[in-house]
Amino acid sequence: MSKKKIIWLLTAPLDYPGISLVAPAVAWLAEEAGAALECYFECARDGQLFARTGSTVLGGHHHHQFNWLCAKAEIKIIRLGDACLFASSARAFGLEYIAEAESPVELYQKLLANFPAVKVRELLFAPEFVDCGKQRIEIGPYVFPEIFYRKTLAFTPSDIVQAAGIWGKANASALYLTEEELKVLMTEFPAFTPVDSLCPNDDFGSLTMRIAERWKRSARGVVFGDPPAVISQVASHCRNRRIAVYAPVRPIPSDKVMFSSYTEDHSTIADETAVLAGEIGNKVIVGRQTCDGDIIQWSKRGVCIQIIDPNRPAFPIVETLPQKWTNPEKNCYELEPSDAELHEWAKAGKCLSTLIWHSGEVAHNEAMLNIIDLAVTSNVKMGIGTHAQRYECCPQMWELIQTPVSRGGALGLIEPVLHSGGLGVFAEIHAPADVLRANCLEALERIKAVAGPAGVPRGYYAFLDTDLCTLSQTRPEIWQAIADAGLEYIVSSAFPGINRVVWRKNDCLTLNQSFRVVQPASPFVRLSGYDDWKSATPRMPGWVIAVQDAPVVAFNPYIWEDGSNFMRFVRWLKDGGKINVTPNVIARYSRILMESGYLPSHEKGN
Repeated sequence: MSKKKIIWLLTAPLDYPGISLVAPAVAWLAEEAGAALECYFECARDGQLFARTGSTVLGGHHHHQFNWLCAKAEIKIIRLGDACLFASSARAFGLEYIAEAESPVELYQKLLANFPAVKVRELLFAPEFVDCGKQRIEIGPYVFPEIFYRKTLAFTPSDIVQAAGIWGKANASALYLTEEELKVLMTEFPAFTPVDSLCPNDDFGSLTMRIAERWKRSARGVVFGDPPAVISQVASHCRNRRIAVYAPVRPIPSDKVMFSSYTEDHSTIADETAVLAGEIGNKVIVGRQTCDGDIIQWSKRGVCIQIIDPNRPAFPIVETLPQKWTNPEKNCYELEPSDAELHEWAKAGKCLSTLIWHSGEVAHNEAMLNIIDLAVTSNVKMGIGTHAQRYECCPQMWELIQTPVSRGGALGLIEPVLHSGGLGVFAEIHAPADVLRANCLEALERIKAVAGPAGVPRGYYAFLDTDLCTLSQTRPEIWQAIADAGLEYIVSSAFPGINRVVWRKNDCLTLNQSFRVVQPASPFVRLSGYDDWKSATPRMPGWVIAVQDAPVVAFNPYIWEDGSNFMRFVRWLKDGGKINVTPNVIARYSRILMESGYLPSHEKGN
């Protein structure tokens, strides 16, 4: 049996002073000792969408993920402050505590004592917050490249004197210190190196961009996100050799808004971030956007974003511990109705119905798991949008979509549908076709590596493949790129309403959604309430394709608030003689309706 991966798990309160500086220092110490670092920061949690503190402990399955991590790797605990959430589990599993401390200085001392071969070369002193004019900026989460790539021990200015008493012969560096703090540092380390200092016109974007520029040659990826999003996965950012940038949104004048401010506003450094990603050579950004306008700006440059939330997932390092699925004898497509049944339904004038869930990003895994549970308990068939990363970051539980219902799974009830390029959120209408095709191909290969050939999606759900103002402008080359990647059907945002095949080329076709409900934020064509079903006017025979926004329906707080209204729609999917199926069945049905003349002849495009 191969030796298990060694993981140092740093646990600390999220509000521990200096935690954003300590974590990247421990990350390089771990690598020097032959281990990898993961962090878990404890705090109060509310489980909302885009929450500052992410998922709740129970709703986000944190203990399940902790237990799985302990089964897959050799976990060694590092405790800073009064972290306690996993203490009893660690004790029950007999996990080793390699360092417990109440201060960064004490923590470094204990770690270095355990690993004497690791030498301290440099100390970095930096603040967690800086004042730029009237703006107070939380800079700490973005400093990790200065610490990790330099391999320094890092401290806040309050630790200067204590650190000098222990490591006074080491080199020292200063980043964004005040004049008073620099005086103290000069007393203790007369030959210190000033890395950077505040300039009169500095803001969030300029400060984080300068750090990124200094380290972009060492980086393999870019993080864009607000401070809570960045600090929550700082161990992952170090492990994946990233740099992080951020700047808040730049609102456009209200008289210039054509569709909605949320889709047209964007960060002041959105374009610079895309350029940075291109320079590094990795156009999949990690983090979270300020608004949909960022995504649209990035898409124009072939850049997409894999959206993350704090603790979603709770332990991102699971991506380094892949778990291959056990291929069942049947996949979800083999459990579909036969062509003969579909022909009979067409002759009988039947309407087929399905629901597709927007969002493939890993930030919404817990919502998807709730949806799987809904499918099992309600026997409702639907499609779930997915990116490749979900297969890599959600071991065990996501495999339920390929586990037979007779064994407790959801096989045949849930169809995985590739979402928005499959690697990160893309506005397809603006994306380069060749980049979109490449993203789809990579995503499908990564999914195949985990789920096997039977688990590879056949369909595609578009984030935005039309214009927002009219929903009628399209780029057929985008659909062709998706078809060239091997996908067999596309669910579009274009021309919502009565059933249409809006594009067809050989075996791939593009279907419209059924509901004439347009939202000011993504997903743009989707149901917002039960009564929206009235906007659907399917042909008979025909179909109903509905889209819902997964997190705002299926994160636990929203289930408690509005779950009963959503269940009314679930029942509607089967009412009135409608036959509830998975999306691929509707794609097959639409081909039969076209060939049998049930759709207008002008829709038999090529």
